[in-house]
Amino acid sequence: MFLKILKWDLKSQRKIFILFLLYGLSLVNLALTKLIDVDWLTGIAIAFHTILAVLVVTAPLILLAVNYYTDFYGKNAYTMHQLAAKTSTILNAKILSGVIYMLLSVVLLFFGTLIANVIFNGYMSSAEMLEQLSIALAKFAEVPNYIENINGFSFWLIIIFLGALALFSSQIYYAFIVTFGSGKLLGRFGKGGIVLSFLTLYIGGQILSFLNVFYMPLSAVVESGTAGFVRLTITGRTMMSLVNDPEIGQLMPIPLGPLLMTIIFAVVGYIYVAKALNNSKNIV
Repeated sequence: MFLKILKWDLKSQRKIFILFLLYGLSLVNLALTKLIDVDWLTGIAIAFHTILAVLVVTAPLILLAVNYYTDFYGKNAYTMHQLAAKTSTILNAKILSGVIYMLLSVVLLFFGTLIANVIFNGYMSSAEMLEQLSIALAKFAEVPNYIENINGFSFWLIIIFLGALALFSSQIYYAFIVTFGSGKLLGRFGKGGIVLSFLTLYIGGQILSFLNVFYMPLSAVVESGTAGFVRLTITGRTMMSLVNDPEIGQLMPIPLGPLLMTIIFAVVGYIYVAKALNNSKNIV
């Protein structure tokens, strides 16, 4: 049942591919204007590509949120709640569907940015593009070799975890906003409740992030190691104390408060959304 719901949800959000296509066409437009070499046309092409580059990551999240609202609180709500599947199964399928689309958008933006950079640096052949890509990836893959206390496996495990957390939390973010905004407290305001929910979460998140960055006693420090290596250590000091440290020239403090807050929000937000959707299903 999970795979059926996932397949249906992926199909219902195919309009996102229109945005992906427009982004691809903007790259073609960049290449053509580069060949024509007319300044004002190049300026327009760059502006058009930049706008689409922003939209290719942000717009899918908005479309996913609209689809989520339509399925659980809009015209499809009754049908969705009558499916012979657990609410958690439906929610998990929708989250995975969103993760797939967001992953596609990030991958598309990565390669699109690379291709745009290659175009404006004069590398027009596919062979040269692949060569530049391989060089960039090789340099990134060499990063673990310069960290004294983290091996390659741990490094890539951290990278995968952070990527998965970012994708998962982005889905919980819009699901929480829509669910909370459509609940008993804010649901009386109609769709305005979703706007209030977004503002509450955004402002509250900004305040908590600021407090976590500077005042939470949990940070990572990148410091010089031996023979050109660097060492990453976790400390129970605040960002402010590290910034004011007289040895700051040899340290690069990284606040871990926002990361911890994101993990907590992803877990608590998922539990809240699943419980709220299950309650609404029982009411229907």
